[in-house]
Amino acid sequence: MTEGIVFDVQRYSLQDGPGLRTLVFLKGCPLHCTWCANPESQRCQPELLYDQARCTLCGECARVCPTGAILIGDGGALTFDEGLCTACGACVSVCRQEARRIAGDLMSEELVVDMVLRDMPFYRRSGGGVTLGGGEPTQQPGFASAILRQLKLRGVDTAIETCGDAENTAFMAVAELADHVLFDVKHADRERHTELTGAGNERILANLAALLHRHTDVTIRYPLVPGCNDTEAELREFAALVLSLPRVPPVELVPYHRLGEHKYRLLRRDYLLAGTKPHEEGEVNRACGILQGCGVACRSLTH
Repeated sequence: MTEGIVFDVQRYSLQDGPGLRTLVFLKGCPLHCTWCANPESQRCQPELLYDQARCTLCGECARVCPTGAILIGDGGALTFDEGLCTACGACVSVCRQEARRIAGDLMSEELVVDMVLRDMPFYRRSGGGVTLGGGEPTQQPGFASAILRQLKLRGVDTAIETCGDAENTAFMAVAELADHVLFDVKHADRERHTELTGAGNERILANLAALLHRHTDVTIRYPLVPGCNDTEAELREFAALVLSLPRVPPVELVPYHRLGEHKYRLLRRDYLLAGTKPHEEGEVNRACGILQGCGVACRSLTH
C-alpha cells in the first residue's frame, strides 16, 4: 500500500481535461509562483491554516496544543510559533468557530481511488475522469503512479497537471501513466522564470521535450498574469519556444484570478500580487490572437 499527502479533492471540474472530472490535489511543489492560487500546496508536509476573522479568542486551542505553539498573550490575544507546530490537529478539533484547519491528509492510494470512483457515473456520461494536480504530482511519484495505475485498471480516464520541474525519471514515470498531460510553462525566459517562480526553466523545458517524444496527448498551459508574462514580446517569445519543440502541442491560456489570495492570509504569508486586477476578456483574446498569429493553436479557458 502506497501513501501520500492530499490537501484537497474537488468534483465536477470542466477545465482540467476532457469531460467532467474529479481533481485530486497532492501536496508539495518545487516552484513558488508569485501568483500561486494554492499556496498551501507548496510545502510537502501538512500545515495549519488560521482564519483570524473567525476566531473568538476563546483560548481552547492554546490549552490543548501539545507543543506550546499557541500561547495566550496579554489581553487574551493569541500568538503562534510556526516552528513548534506539528500540524497534529488538536487545535482544530476544539475550535467551535472553524477558524483552524489542517491542509494535507495522509491517504493511501486505495482510499483516494475509492473516493474518486464514486463519480464514475459522471465520467461515463461526460467522457471525463480523474486529474491529479497540486502542488506538483510528480513530487510524490510513487503515490501518484500508484493512483494512476489503479485507475487505469478500472478503466478511468486520467490526466495530470504538472509544472514539469522534477527529476526526469520520476517525471516520466508519472506522466507516461496518464492519458492526458496538462503541462505548465510559466515563462520562456530563464531569468524571468526564476524571478517569478524561484527556479529556472531548464529542467522544465527538457522534460517537456522528452515528453513530446513519448506521449501523444500533451497540452501546454500558459498562465496569463498581468505584469508578469503578458506583454506582446513575452507572448511572441513563448510562441517561438512552442514552435521549436519536437512536436507543436496545443496551448491553453489560463487567465490570472485572485481566488486564492485569501489563503496567504490564512498561512500568515504576504501575497505579492495584492491589488492586481485580472485581465478583461478582450485582453485575454488579444493574447490568444498573438499566439495564433505566430502559428500556435491556442484557446482561452475563459470560454
